[in-house]
Amino acid sequence: MRGRKYHPPILPNAERKEWFTACREELEALRRRDVYDLVDRPKGRKVEGEDFDKIFSPVVRFETVRLIMALAALEDWHISGLDVRSAYLYGKLDEEIYLEQPEGFRISGSEHKVFRLKRALYGLKQAGLAWWRTLSESMKLMGYK
Repeated sequence: MRGRKYHPPILPNAERKEWFTACREELEALRRRDVYDLVDRPKGRKVEGEDFDKIFSPVVRFETVRLIMALAALEDWHISGLDVRSAYLYGKLDEEIYLEQPEGFRISGSEHKVFRLKRALYGLKQAGLAWWRTLSESMKLMGYK
């Protein structure tokens, strides 16, 4: 896509402004969470998220859910849920992954630089495994086995 002018989604003006604002806020959140470094384009490396060799998708067995629910009912346990809005951003990456700066949001004066990801992003094939490893390490530190 180099050399082409970026065109935002075809939306009415008010929605287009909201879309740009949401994109800027998301990029700022990634910067604040130290998800990436802005670096010079590496020589001899692909600048994309395709360099991986493992795919992982944590799933829950329904038998386990039923067992926990039955135990909770028998033992009068309190059950609650938790949804971490940006859970994958806590997953540390083992691989070197470089991404182009998003079109329309390139940093002025550093347009030639790329993002080197330090943490997983939604959409990366490695994200599930990276998050699971980080969660497992945290649980072990709290004494879980």
